[in-house]
Amino acid sequence: MEMQLGAMLHVYKGEWGLPSIDYECLRALCLLRFTRCPMDVETNANPLRSGAGKLPYLQVGNEKFVGYRQIKRVLDLEGYPIDVRLNAKQKHLSTTYADWVFTHLHAYYHYFLFGEPNNYDTVTRGLYAKRTPFPFNFYYPATYQREALDVVQVLGGFDINDKIDKHEAEYLVMNAKKCVNLLSSKLGRKVWFFGDTYSELDAIVYSYLAIIFKITLPNNPLQNHIKGCSNLVNFINRITRDIFRNEGYSSTKLTKTANTTDDTLTPSERKFLESELNTKIVAGVGAILAMGAFAAWRGVYNQLTTRSSGDYDGIDYEDDELEEGLD
Repeated sequence: MEMQLGAMLHVYKGEWGLPSIDYECLRALCLLRFTRCPMDVETNANPLRSGAGKLPYLQVGNEKFVGYRQIKRVLDLEGYPIDVRLNAKQKHLSTTYADWVFTHLHAYYHYFLFGEPNNYDTVTRGLYAKRTPFPFNFYYPATYQREALDVVQVLGGFDINDKIDKHEAEYLVMNAKKCVNLLSSKLGRKVWFFGDTYSELDAIVYSYLAIIFKITLPNNPLQNHIKGCSNLVNFINRITRDIFRNEGYSSTKLTKTANTTDDTLTPSERKFLESELNTKIVAGVGAILAMGAFAAWRGVYNQLTTRSSGDYDGIDYEDDELEEGLD
């Protein structure tokens, strides 16, 4: 079964080399890329056009399907189920593990991105504001903060509006670290969590961990813990590099150091550096031509002034004095 022509998935633009800054958008993208569903993706999306004020949303003709669950249901019906290669036991385990991951990482994700005041004020708010059209960017990021309030109250047991010393962040960190340890043990040396085939669990784990691992927050205790799990780091980097190699985005300027070789660069980084070099070359040529044109103009001007001064029997004029002052 083929997706209807013109179907488009709308998501937030990425950062840190990822295809999206948002967990919900990222796992919706995983549905598409893991199953190789032929669909276009719009990253300059307006969440207010979804009808529910949220991203991601899938538009098929005049119909809009908002949120991961609705998008997954459409793809399942269109013949792109993500767990199609799993047997019955593996499908059950995938759902069980996914629910367990949700209970241990969802509150951490929402608290440290939207609930922790310094993280939200210095990083997260700006990320979402830059991807929301004016003037909605002034208030729209706060909707995620209000959502985080509910999530943390239910799963974390405290109110993010309380003073910071009353935030039980240690409890969230402890649960998240336990989850990461179990996931690392479950993955082992396998490519995917169920061996040689992808699953919804892979999409969910990647979407949580990739953002937590890549985002640059002032306070993010789980980031270093993930770094200590080399197989999970390889899992994140492999999916980012191999599956989203043409969709990763980073606003940070890349610089090529003396120790950096072409072999260590991703295709998107290499393309960026090549375009940057071409820009510098064009700018340099333009500067040389401008300097040459100015020098030629000065030479012609000096010849004209010298020739005209010989016709006046050595009389000094104010223009000649001004020219001497400029020289």
